[in-house]
Amino acid sequence: MTQHEFRINKTKLTKLATGFIIGVTVLLIFSQFPLVQAQDSDLDGILDSKEIELASLYLPRLQFKAGEKFYPVDITYHLTNSILKQRTGETVTTADSAPTISDISDKGEDYFLDNKLGSLNEISADYEQKRASLGYTIYSQVKPDSPYIVVQYWFFYAYNDAPINEHEGDWEMIMILLDNAENPVFAVFSQHLQGQRAAWADVEKTDTTHPTVYVARGSHANYFRSYQGKLGLESDDVGADGFALSPSDFTMVMLGEIEAGRHPVSQDWLGFGGRWGDWAQLADATAGFAGPYGPGHGDNTEKWYSPASWGLDVSAVDGTWFNVSWVAANFLLIFIVVTVALSVFKIWRIVKLKKTEGLRLPAFLKTKAAIGIALGIIGIILTIAGMLLPWYAVRANVQTTSLSTQGEADLLIMDGQRGVLVNLLVGGRGLAPVFGLQIPLGILLLVGIVFGVLDIIGMKTAKSLGNKYLRGGIAFFIIFLILILSIAQLTSMIQSLAALIGATLPPEAIQMAQALAQQPLQGSQTRTLGDFGSVYLSWGVGIGAYMILAAAVVKLAGGIILRRTPEPKPLSLPEKAQPPAPKKD
Repeated sequence: MTQHEFRINKTKLTKLATGFIIGVTVLLIFSQFPLVQAQDSDLDGILDSKEIELASLYLPRLQFKAGEKFYPVDITYHLTNSILKQRTGETVTTADSAPTISDISDKGEDYFLDNKLGSLNEISADYEQKRASLGYTIYSQVKPDSPYIVVQYWFFYAYNDAPINEHEGDWEMIMILLDNAENPVFAVFSQHLQGQRAAWADVEKTDTTHPTVYVARGSHANYFRSYQGKLGLESDDVGADGFALSPSDFTMVMLGEIEAGRHPVSQDWLGFGGRWGDWAQLADATAGFAGPYGPGHGDNTEKWYSPASWGLDVSAVDGTWFNVSWVAANFLLIFIVVTVALSVFKIWRIVKLKKTEGLRLPAFLKTKAAIGIALGIIGIILTIAGMLLPWYAVRANVQTTSLSTQGEADLLIMDGQRGVLVNLLVGGRGLAPVFGLQIPLGILLLVGIVFGVLDIIGMKTAKSLGNKYLRGGIAFFIIFLILILSIAQLTSMIQSLAALIGATLPPEAIQMAQALAQQPLQGSQTRTLGDFGSVYLSWGVGIGAYMILAAAVVKLAGGIILRRTPEPKPLSLPEKAQPPAPKKD
């Protein structure tokens, strides 16, 4: 081999070696990308890249009601403001005055985070001052739950200022259920301890994939429409007139699983099994006034570990339910419009009668019909009294180690002015409205009073007025009957309310409610709660309800009398004067 040929071969070998080294280097570099893409850090069977893709695709838009004080925030804001405490029965001790994520990661359900800033006013003032710098955080988790892929979003609020209950810290959640082809099938929104499920087609959306969530003021329950929250026991104030958070406004944090090694160290707070808020009194936990449990703990256990099962078990809502919700939200306005329209119509008929035939009331007052008319007026007076006086009351004298009252306290009040009010005897909240309609029930009676007066003035025949009295009397009987039947269902109502706010009723409380339901008109009972103390309960129909019942009886009697009264002769109206005949020339 010549020297020239050797140089050529050496050059080729050098190029081949260089090319080989470059090729191997490029292969090693690019081979890292499949490794990254294939990463499943939480070991749930779904790649991290896919989890981020799905979580980003369905990020919600949160629409708040005007007057909201708190918005989704990073849990570290609450943690840095809190003292870690431990409860052993009635004894509370400070476990850590400046807890960190690591400090709370292994703590159980007897621990709680007590916000050291103070009460609602102090916490809300601090949050508002720091809100801009804190931003808005949404925690997302994507996991398989056969036959669905579940996309969850968890929201943490520093405070819950709901109409019925109040506590530091608040965890809420929504989720989207996808089929195996990653098509959205259902959306499920949490509401207190329960929730609602809607088909994906019935969900309002932004940019086709981002669900719009209407968040109730204070309670942070999640709804599908801005006019929901007025049915059942929710008493939630929902609307589209407040601050809104778009998907781009959130800092999204992808959550791993709770188990060790399946989430970043920064998420060790997932292991905290205690309450994310104050637990001032032992009874607060029973009545739903203690801080909530976090994701995967307490009442949030099933939502985390079996989300599809939990979501399919909540109430399903659809277009029909939304229509009913709209009517409920606008019931008072609709009722007023209809009432005004009917009143105007009745007044028009009275005016027309006066012009054409003349009012017949004076003539009827000279006959036996006057007795029936007088009974009708008495019925109106009784109705006014019934509208102003209590309809039903439940009172209790509680003397137990965990809860006590100063003598008897109102537990439930029902009247025509405020509707239904309850007192949970904790948190210092006093009486609060229960039913979301929150319509003064007395407005129904007020309309009856107005119509009753107009019917008397514009009466044409004794029989027609008598029929109206009979219908009114029957309607009042029905109102009284509904009242008694509602009380008879009090046991299930109390249990539903307790479940709604996270309260746990002792067996003795359920037994007392059953005794009340069996004797709804009036009664009392004293029950000893083992070594904890005793409870005296009294209940009864109020004088207002009896006034309504009396008004019904009087109306029926007046209607019978009027139907049996002979009709007076029609009035003879004077003939119109004829113009004088023209004079003849």
